[in-house]
Amino acid sequence: MLRKFKSKYMTKLLNIKKELLTKYPDKADRINYVTDILMSKLQTLRAYTLADYLHTIYLAVNEFKELEVLIPSEEEINKLIEKEEE
Repeated sequence: MLRKFKSKYMTKLLNIKKELLTKYPDKADRINYVTDILMSKLQTLRAYTLADYLHTIYLAVNEFKELEVLIPSEEEINKLIEKEEE
């Protein structure tokens, strides 16, 4: 479950990064920085670090609204938490 979740959101992040770089070419350094942080968080994500990932997305969305699509649904979060508790 976690591997699929990571893959899904990494793919979304890469697509959004392309979109942001096209939309805001003058902010390329900042876009690269923010997306690198999010990619690292996804790479090391575990159920117990999910809150940290969500907080990082929250902060990133304040800067780039387009990153909202990286917020997982409540159902996805519950599945990850349940899987961890098994």
